[in-house]
Amino acid sequence: MNFFSLIVLVAIALLGMNSCAPQPTKEVPEPYKKGQKAFHKICSNCHGSDAMGKHTQAPRLIDEEYLAPNFTDDDIRETALNGTDKMPSQRKNVTKEELTEIIKYLRYSQKAAGLEPEEEEEDEG
Repeated sequence: MNFFSLIVLVAIALLGMNSCAPQPTKEVPEPYKKGQKAFHKICSNCHGSDAMGKHTQAPRLIDEEYLAPNFTDDDIRETALNGTDKMPSQRKNVTKEELTEIIKYLRYSQKAAGLEPEEEEEDEG
C-alpha cells in the first residue's frame, strides 16, 4: 500500500468514527447550539443524543435528579472534570468554555422537557 492510499484510508476511518457519535435530534435556539455541539462531541456516546441516557448505563441528564437544586452547575462541572466511580474524567476532553456551554444546553433542555425546579414555599407568618 502506498503512502497516498494509507492517508485516504485513515481519512475515511476518521470520518466514520465521527459519524458514530449520536447526532442531535432536536433543534435548539442559537444561544444553546455551541453547548449542543460540545455535548454531542464529548458526552452523547454515553448519555445519548439528547441527554436521555438511552441504550447505555449512563444516567439520563434530563431528569428531576439533575435539576439545579439537586445537582448544581458546579456539581456537573466537578463530575465532568473529575469523574466518578462509573464515569471517567473528561478533563482532557473538554475546555472550560465547552463545559460552560454544555451546562447551559443541559439546563435549557431540562426546561424544554418541562422539568423545572420546584420553588420553595415561603412561610407566612
